[in-house]
Amino acid sequence: MANEFKPNEGKSVTKQDALDWIAKYDRDHRKEKDKDTKSVFYGREIIEKLLRQDGVAGISFFLASKYSDYAKKDTVQLVLVGTKEDGTLLWPTDGAGKDGDGGTAANAGMTCPPYCPK
Repeated sequence: MANEFKPNEGKSVTKQDALDWIAKYDRDHRKEKDKDTKSVFYGREIIEKLLRQDGVAGISFFLASKYSDYAKKDTVQLVLVGTKEDGTLLWPTDGAGKDGDGGTAANAGMTCPPYCPK
């Protein structure tokens, strides 16, 4: 499916729909409310860095499992990777997970809990 990953993919959602879906996830998947991930915040700089990559059409958000010092167990995390229109992921080529010739991948967003938005 060439060129399926368009820059205009996605759409706005009503506040009520979003809150309903968040509540359903919370109910179905967050067994330990004081430890399990509810949200992940990423700052503007890393998002803009991902979007500035040559040929990028958008960002793919991968659900991942990573150990949390706060929760003392693996919790849901997000890994962000720039994506071209043909679906090619712009992974870093340096092997270190930082800026490389091939792209930038992002992790280490602020998780809620413990850092929850108001």
